Amino acid sequence: MKKLRLKMIGIVFASVVAAFTVLAVVLIVCFNTYKNNQADQITEMISENNGTVPQLKDYEEQQKKQQSIERYFNQYNEDSSYRTRFFRIFLDDDKEVTDVDMDHIAAVDKTKAVRMTKIAMLRKASVGNVGVYRYRKEEENGEVTSIIFLDCRENQSFYQLAVTITVGSSALLTLLITVIFAIASKHAVRPFEINSRRQKQFITDASHELKTPLAIISANAEVLQYKGDGNEWTQNIIDQTKHMGKLINQLLVLAKLDEVQEKSEKQEVDLKMLLEETVKPFEEVAEQKNVSLKLHPEEEVKIRVNREQIGQLISILTENAAKYVNEGGKIVWRLSKTQHGAVMVVKNTTEKELPSDTKRLFDRFYRSDSSRSSKTGGQGIGLSIAKKIVDSHKGTISVKAGDGVVTFRVSLPK
Repeated sequence: MKKLRLKMIGIVFASVVAAFTVLAVVLIVCFNTYKNNQADQITEMISENNGTVPQLKDYEEQQKKQQSIERYFNQYNEDSSYRTRFFRIFLDDDKEVTDVDMDHIAAVDKTKAVRMTKIAMLRKASVGNVGVYRYRKEEENGEVTSIIFLDCRENQSFYQLAVTITVGSSALLTLLITVIFAIASKHAVRPFEINSRRQKQFITDASHELKTPLAIISANAEVLQYKGDGNEWTQNIIDQTKHMGKLINQLLVLAKLDEVQEKSEKQEVDLKMLLEETVKPFEEVAEQKNVSLKLHPEEEVKIRVNREQIGQLISILTENAAKYVNEGGKIVWRLSKTQHGAVMVVKNTTEKELPSDTKRLFDRFYRSDSSRSSKTGGQGIGLSIAKKIVDSHKGTISVKAGDGVVTFRVSLPK
């Protein structure tokens, strides 16, 4: 359930970040557009009034002449003509500065004004920004004759404040929502946790309850077989009870792995020795099928793992290879040490057709009609246990099939 909670919190965090990022970008773009539009309206008004900012009464008369259509900004008041700071640069045909009108600004000297003009002339746009100044190029017969520079220091300060508030609020709300959800998620996953615990308990209890009648059935069938009353039917009973007994044991293993996945005791294990010990019992099975079983382990491959679980993993993969290897085929184990841990690879030749989606081989009770039929004796659960073991060690397991060879690769971290 811890993984489920973390995944839910991660999804919520990513969703909230994405939503607030989009919102912040939209607001910042709107603020910037509004700021530039306001500045462009003022520079246009200055241009149309021959380099001056009209008084309120003159501005209102212009509005009436334009049929009350507000071409400029609607916050125009008595102080607007005095509050607006700008300067105007005049150019000759060679784009050289001929005159500078600095009557409406004190924060810029002529040298700085000329330098800003050169920067603006390098740009193709008729309007733009040079620092905190918004400029507008005035043209006549397609040639730039003058440039108006408007001081947007106040608007820029407001824009920066708005951006800071937007970004800060988005980050704070994202953190707050994530924390609230992280706290609430404990209650959200509790029903799933209770249900999962009940399912595991049911599997454990049912498995233990089934073992007794299965043992009785198997014992009675063996007695009948021993007394000479046995036939193919009693033998079938014995085989199927053994089959079911093995399935019950595997279900118990899965339930146990779910419970101790994060609490399993680990120790330093020599994987070479463990591999040799675990694979040795399968040599007889390989001989019966005339199969070549070879091991190619490197020396001194030692990592911290749960010895019992990794032994079970090797056993499952070897048993799986032995089931599906073709008559007279090969099973090859390779063990190597890597910078980050160890890699185990087992290959077996086969004549059986494997499913195209090999990842499904790790699903519980999954069987492919062509390659994993019950005739092989499998329950469709062994590889699921193998993946559970690898996951509990924070490793990876994969399978690849092609050219008559099946390859399982297990990577275990240090």
